[in-house]
Amino acid sequence: MSAPARSRTYLARTGLSVGYLLGRARASLLASLDGQLAPFGLSGMQFAVLKHLADGSADTAAELCRFMHYDTGAMTRTLDRLEQRRLLRRERCREDRRVVFLRLTPGGRAQLPRLLAVASHVLEKHLAGFTPAEIEALTDYLGRMIDNGRAQVDNRPLHASA
Repeated sequence: MSAPARSRTYLARTGLSVGYLLGRARASLLASLDGQLAPFGLSGMQFAVLKHLADGSADTAAELCRFMHYDTGAMTRTLDRLEQRRLLRRERCREDRRVVFLRLTPGGRAQLPRLLAVASHVLEKHLAGFTPAEIEALTDYLGRMIDNGRAQVDNRPLHASA
């Protein structure tokens, strides 16, 4: 039996195949993205921050941390680097000075189309050989997993206590 076949058999027996493969696919995408963004002096995480700010998914560090599942320390360091590179700026809320909004700078906005093209290229390479129907099915499956996860978080079951 070949190594990949043994690996698939082991994963199927342990019941970890879907989670394991999702993790490996994510790691592969991020590693490729980091490599392709290196000429821009950016990491995949930094790109994700810029993308989420641009598309309105988040506009504060706290929202980014929740949305991206990153700790506050890592996020602060990432935002500091992006601010040093003049790709984003921090802006205090006028109504509540404790709130700090994150805004793309004109330079960050100008850089975004090239960064999105790089990210699209990385994803296209990872989906090479997939038919449009397979990509649509994968998109549907992953969307359903995300929805199921949200429902599970929203309806956290009470665990029986001893």
